[in-house]
Amino acid sequence: MQRMDTSEAGRDLIIESEIRQVGRHKNPPPSSQTQRRIPSLDGLRGISIWAVIIAHSADHFLFSSIHSHHLRTVLSNCANLGVTIFFVISGFLITSILLAERNRTSQINIRRFYKKRAIRIIPAFVLFTGTILLLCHVSPRQVVYALTFTTSFFFWQAYKPLQHLWSLSVEEQFYLAWPLIFARGLGDAKRWCWVVLIACPVIRAILVHQGLVYLDHAALLDSVAAGCLLAFYREQVQRAIVKISGSGVVFAAFCLMMPVLSLAMNKIESFSWVLVPLTTSVPLFVAVVIGAAIERRDAFLNKGPLVWSGLLSYSLYLWQQPFLVMNGPLNHFAVRLGLTFAAAYCSYKWVEQPIIHFFAERDKRTERVLLPIEKQTTTAVS
Repeated sequence: MQRMDTSEAGRDLIIESEIRQVGRHKNPPPSSQTQRRIPSLDGLRGISIWAVIIAHSADHFLFSSIHSHHLRTVLSNCANLGVTIFFVISGFLITSILLAERNRTSQINIRRFYKKRAIRIIPAFVLFTGTILLLCHVSPRQVVYALTFTTSFFFWQAYKPLQHLWSLSVEEQFYLAWPLIFARGLGDAKRWCWVVLIACPVIRAILVHQGLVYLDHAALLDSVAAGCLLAFYREQVQRAIVKISGSGVVFAAFCLMMPVLSLAMNKIESFSWVLVPLTTSVPLFVAVVIGAAIERRDAFLNKGPLVWSGLLSYSLYLWQQPFLVMNGPLNHFAVRLGLTFAAAYCSYKWVEQPIIHFFAERDKRTERVLLPIEKQTTTAVS
């Protein structure tokens, strides 16, 4: 099964609070807790992770109602769309963070960026991967793929409970290269985005033509590039799509068009390898919808189960694979789903969040120590 897993784009209270300096929302929310996040993104993540969970379950739980052939085809496309949404969100968030830092300090602290990404990703990753390595029989080569974030290049050789790490590999490769490119200047960064957006679908077409479809996991950065461009041109996009973000009916119609467009591109792609480059229209359309979504306060995307699922999306992404695609005891969809959420919640509650908050508090203490005495006094008084 290809391109049916999510990537890390989970909610990060520390870094997302910086993005408020870049975003300009109408009717800013009064709650300080709400201000720590961009509206609608957690809900969009929730939709994406549920698409992946149900699609994986449809392939595995053979006698369930979600295993019918036609429904599986639709769900498979929705899962692919979910991956695209996560990649676009990731490109948008990371670029927004870098833009905020550049506007604030006129430079990019690459070391600080890598540190924050490591704090966000590595602890939960180590917990999950370590558990799999302890409990399962994984070859040394497969261990290397997982630990070096190169699964995107060796998808079919990867150990199945670790196979979904291909999308995290794409993310990590992006995290490694993007701040270095960004630090060279906005002009270079934007040019690279356009190059990637044009080159990736062409590379996929060549791979399909050469019968090397198994390598196309390494050529999906155009979705991330679409998110980066959304951050660069956010104000222009907002002005262009004001009618979409302003009307609930129009916005809902555009949201429904995303899976339709994804399915259409999938069908078109199957006719001829020459048509494969058209698939880049999907991440571009998703970027437009996300641009509209972050200007709205729809309860559907900002409250309730979808938001909660979005908060757990990174942990759910990690733990859904062994529970939902492997045979074993308790082979019932509801039981496996419950175990997936239980494992994800434990990882989020007792690994991800404590470590994030520990380093956040340590950084605050360090900043207070480094502040001049007069500034410390002013801060204390204010």
